[in-house]
Amino acid sequence: MKTKYLGFSTFNKSKDFHLSGKDLISRDLMNHIYTEKNSRVMMPSFGTRIPLMAFEPLDQLTLDAVEEDLRAVVAYDPRVNLIDIAVLALPNNNAIIAILDLEYIELGIFETLNLEFPTAG
Repeated sequence: MKTKYLGFSTFNKSKDFHLSGKDLISRDLMNHIYTEKNSRVMMPSFGTRIPLMAFEPLDQLTLDAVEEDLRAVVAYDPRVNLIDIAVLALPNNNAIIAILDLEYIELGIFETLNLEFPTAG
């Protein structure tokens, strides 16, 4: 089977520099999520507010903002389709967790992406 997507990542230098397929798409999604909005040159709407939410209160407004940004990230990438999303507060851990059920469209793969974002509580 020919690889549909090829790229590279300098995120984890202990692993292989080259990425392909699902690994590349997942890394691209993570890069988009952890890029602050208005920090990319010529792309002010790229990124999310999530990296700036470490000291936001753990309330419904913050959860809604995280969900809105995650939905926008998945909608931005034509290689994935959002099946379901859950954004939950973990007050005892001062964190927000997000569970995204994704379909990697051209690869025919379904995966659950689990994310945890620290907050001030």
